[in-house]
Amino acid sequence: MATVVSVENVKDVRALLKTLDNRVVPQRQRLFADVLSVSLRLGPILAATLASSLGLRRRLRHELATRRLEVVTLDTGPDLAAPDGSWRTWWMHTLDLARVLVDLLPEDSAHGSISTTLPRSAVPALTGDEADAETDTAADEARREQREREWQVATRLMADLSGGLTEIAWHTGRLVRVAVEAAPKTLITGSQDVVRLLERADPARIGACLSAAQLADAKESPAQALTRLRRARLSVVKLRLGHHADDSDLGAVARSMLAAVLGGVHAGCDHLEVDGTEELDAARDELSAVGLDGAADRPMPGVGRAG
Repeated sequence: MATVVSVENVKDVRALLKTLDNRVVPQRQRLFADVLSVSLRLGPILAATLASSLGLRRRLRHELATRRLEVVTLDTGPDLAAPDGSWRTWWMHTLDLARVLVDLLPEDSAHGSISTTLPRSAVPALTGDEADAETDTAADEARREQREREWQVATRLMADLSGGLTEIAWHTGRLVRVAVEAAPKTLITGSQDVVRLLERADPARIGACLSAAQLADAKESPAQALTRLRRARLSVVKLRLGHHADDSDLGAVARSMLAAVLGGVHAGCDHLEVDGTEELDAARDELSAVGLDGAADRPMPGVGRAG
């Protein structure tokens, strides 16, 4: 189980290490953890800098090890950039993170993941009433055409991303998979959109990231989402957990999601992720509530170690 460390605005390794020393190392000590797994949410500038320098990547890996921290998963974070021109930037950022991650993985792990949300859509989707209207205005038709062009760009870049991940695996011998998460105001608002997005992508390289909040927003049950993904031969690469003590409905969705994805003999995802070290105890409680007390510590692929 990895805890997210948001460092989107950090521009260099020195500042990153200072952030870890101030915010994460004390939490590892508080938890009495021999090693704490962290998911770094890196911005494009630092990701590109690290991707272009093997020396910096090796230095960062060494510094993480001395702090008894490990990285098996990264996070692009929410993309708040303006839609124009952001697709290529998003694609480059995601591949940069993959290049960085293969050199940050612990020596006994050959498997990592990256979670991502897509850039904001330039065109909002038509509402149900608008989509069902018998007479379309010229503006509605233009919106449909522009959104369709966005879908074409997105599906093509996903296929290109699959190829980039395959090339990285061939050169390094380490597998990095991408987990796409639905988010408001993007093309992807639920599992049906994930299936459409990944129709040309390699399912061995790219899958879905599920969270209770996202499932609730999409008005999908975990079972519905999982069934739709499996029918399309897509896997859940990452589960994002949170503390839902103040929202019993979200807590129920989270427990249902964990039971659906992890309840079998074999783990159904690569990584579990929580938003901050303060959420670790709450996430363990949710795992315990569905009879998966030791799930976060299983030697399953990607959860700290290669399987």
